[in-house]
Order: sequence, then C-alpha cells, then structure tokens
Amino acid sequence: MNRQEQLDMMKQEYEQIEAPEQALQAIQKGIHQAKQEKTKEEKVVTMEKRRNGKKRGWKPAVSAATAAALLGLLLIPNMNPQLAMAVEDVPVLHKVIELVTIDRFQQKAEEGMYDASVETPELMVQGDAVIQSSAGEINAEVKNYAELMIEKFHREMEEKGGVYGLDITYHVVTDTDDWFALKISTTETMAGGAETLHYYNLDKASGQYVRLADLFPQETEYVAAISEDIKAQMIERMEANENAVYNINCELSEDNFEQIAADQNFYFNQDGQLVIVFDEYEVAPGFMGCPEFIIDAEVTETLLEK
Repeated sequence: MNRQEQLDMMKQEYEQIEAPEQALQAIQKGIHQAKQEKTKEEKVVTMEKRRNGKKRGWKPAVSAATAAALLGLLLIPNMNPQLAMAVEDVPVLHKVIELVTIDRFQQKAEEGMYDASVETPELMVQGDAVIQSSAGEINAEVKNYAELMIEKFHREMEEKGGVYGLDITYHVVTDTDDWFALKISTTETMAGGAETLHYYNLDKASGQYVRLADLFPQETEYVAAISEDIKAQMIERMEANENAVYNINCELSEDNFEQIAADQNFYFNQDGQLVIVFDEYEVAPGFMGCPEFIIDAEVTETLLEK
C-alpha cells in the first residue's frame, strides 16, 4: 500500500469517527466563532509586512479556527490510534524556541580590579527551516558581540590600570505565538557604570529576524512618528511625577532628545504592544535606568496604513 492509499484509508476512518458529543459541540462553537472573526478580519488589513511594502498588524495569530483545529488534533489520536501517525506529521502551530547557554566566560584579576562575567546564549529551533536560518543569524551576531566585548576586556586589562568590570547576561522578554524577543544586557563599570541593551526579535509567523524598519512599509516616516509619541509620553511622565527626568525641553538644545535611531531597540510585549527601549543615559539621567515606551496603537496603525 503506497502513501496515498494510506492517507485515503485514514481519511475514510476519520470521517467514520464518532466523536464525543461534548467535543463536537466545542468544535462547532470554534467554527462558528471563526466565521465571525473572518467577517471582522475582512474589514481590517492584517497581512504580514515585509520590506516589499506589505503591512503587518499586531493582532494575535491564534483564532477560534486555530483553537478548533487544535482540539481536533488532540481528539483524533485518542479516538483512533491508527490516525496517530498522521497527526505526528502536522506542523506545530506554536513554534517552540529553546534557549541554551553555549559559553560562560569568567575572569577576575586582583591587580587593577578587573572582573568579567559573560553568558553567551544560543537559540535552538526544530522543524522550521526559515526560522532556523533566522535563529542562526541571531546566534552569529550574539556570539560575535560577546567575543568583541571579551576582547575589549582583555585589552583594558593589559593596557590600562584602574577598575574595569564587564557583565553580560541574557533574558527572554517575550515568547508568544507571534513573537520571540531576546534581550542581551551589558553593564560596563569603570569610574561609573552604564548599561546597554541589544534586542533580537523573531517573527514566528514569517520566521524572519526583524528590525524596526521591517515593521512598516517602505518610505514610511516611522522614525518621526514614533519619536513624537515618545516626546509626548516624556512630558506626561514628568508632569505626573516630579522625580521623572528626560532629556526634553533642556536649556541646551544639543542635550534634547530629537528622534529615535532607525534601528532603535524594540520588542513586542506579551500583549502584542510595540515597546521602544533606550540605553542608560541615552535619553535620561542614569538614575532613570533604561527607559521604555509603549507606542500608541493609533500611531502604529496610521503607519501601517501608509
């Protein structure tokens, strides 16, 4: 019996399955909800945006239709063992990304008081060639960055006296059906300390490693629009809290925050909101840490409509 004949046989067996009444009701409910969602979605552009000018929405990917499909996948192998093999070939809807530490560099020298601790992570993805390639690109960037910082540490230790500390850690800030975001945090200590951040974002729907510019159609003035929203938030925060200080409306114009970088740090939080992040001292005094700003949904929607 060839593969096609096996599939035809399993299809017939599937159609003859008498599913529990409770399961049928759940599936029917899911299908009904899916139809309602489809009607709504036809009125809103939610197509994936890439650099060719397509638009990307922040809407979660899991719908009622997906829920019904998942329920079916859970029921089938339990009701008919002969269909279990076919279910094994169905792609996993939630792409799982594992994070492992591939290297730990630690060094301490009493002379000059040099101290370094560097953790280098690696993303591991199974069964998806596109996202595997993107993960490989991120892994290469992270490894190269860690090696450069370790080289800098050795150079400081060999060429200079005084105090120098290096600490690099990582943290997964988002892992949803839509997005995976990895944060690399670097703290360098000399006369004082300063924290810098690097964010690496994977779009699970497309499998692509995404930079800020990739989120919006080409020629969109996303830098100006997002910057204006951030300035308004800075003013609101300072008016609401006398201890909040940002580099805006300063006496010296060169100290004022003007706009974000084209490749500014960002991530999508668990609620699917776009968050812009700044390094320590970048737009505020050091005691403000690394400021974050959730961009107003109306701003992103307007940019996506361009």
